[in-house]
Amino acid sequence: MRSFVFISVLMLSANVFAWGGRGHDTICRVASFLVKEEGLKEYLRHKPQMMGHLCNMPDFYWKSLGGEANALGSPAHFVDIEVLGLKVQDIPLDYKKIVTEYTGKEDLFKKDGTTIKSVPTDFGSSWWRADQFYRAIAALEKDFAAAKMPTNFKEEQDSELPYNKLVYNMVVSMGLMGHFVGDNSQPFHTTADYDGYAAGHGGIHAYFEDSVVGQFDGDLDYLVLKEARSMKKPAFLKPATVVEKMKVLGEISNSEIPRILKMDPIKKKSTVVKERGMNIRTAAEREAPQVAFNRMKGLIVTDMARGSVLLAALWDEAYAKAGKPKLGAYKSYRYPFTVDFVVPDYFDIPQASPEKLPGK
Repeated sequence: MRSFVFISVLMLSANVFAWGGRGHDTICRVASFLVKEEGLKEYLRHKPQMMGHLCNMPDFYWKSLGGEANALGSPAHFVDIEVLGLKVQDIPLDYKKIVTEYTGKEDLFKKDGTTIKSVPTDFGSSWWRADQFYRAIAALEKDFAAAKMPTNFKEEQDSELPYNKLVYNMVVSMGLMGHFVGDNSQPFHTTADYDGYAAGHGGIHAYFEDSVVGQFDGDLDYLVLKEARSMKKPAFLKPATVVEKMKVLGEISNSEIPRILKMDPIKKKSTVVKERGMNIRTAAEREAPQVAFNRMKGLIVTDMARGSVLLAALWDEAYAKAGKPKLGAYKSYRYPFTVDFVVPDYFDIPQASPEKLPGK
């Protein structure tokens, strides 16, 4: 495979994509068949294609918006565990506490005196981003209890009917949450060395999640579903809160990186050369993706299955907290082709123009 040269300051961070479109679609489609709450199960069995579409919204439509959608949204796709220098279990659950305690401290991944200028940008926040959409669903309980369900065909098709709007908003939040749970099941979204350059495996991120995943045949959903159903009481389902569950999954995903690097069929290691204050990055030369696929297939299926299992469990929990509304009463054909960007709510947003927001 031909190597490429990148100037790091001009690169878009590979951290903002995980699993590629196909991987995210698979995780959310599979989760649609893993939920256990009957009311939700019956609704989602007819909507896997819509959930796959929603789960890709943050990587495609939101990224096309620019401005605050990129500045505030892109860093929410990862957690760079090494930046804080803490063991995963010691990372605080309160995101604002992390911001307060670690802003201005040394970046302990770089270890070159560089300080953490913005925790949301430098450390990321995918665990809390998933929790944000979970909370949005749970908060609908009172509104669902007060809303009148549609009673005739006209009301069923009325997208402005309060009950129908609630169902629509709940399902959208479910899909958006699914993206960030999926991110957390991709090992390179849990490390500051997200593209492998520190390990001499530069370019591994897209190669692993997109090029290698692209080698699967049409049975990818089936393989992930079969693996997911074989998982009995996984460790990441045991904690009480969303953030704690995401932390456990993140730690599991991160622990697989050395194994993936051993499977990476590189012919020549990547290099990083500093010239005139810029890092010139040359990606590793690799064998064709099919070579890696033969080695990584099982691991990728397992990683995606973990994401699907956790996502289904969180969908069930959020649906229950919302009062288990009767989703079958909603029969509108309204489809979420595009969804407005949702600003993170777990840290204080600077009152500034988009050009000066964190991440720009």
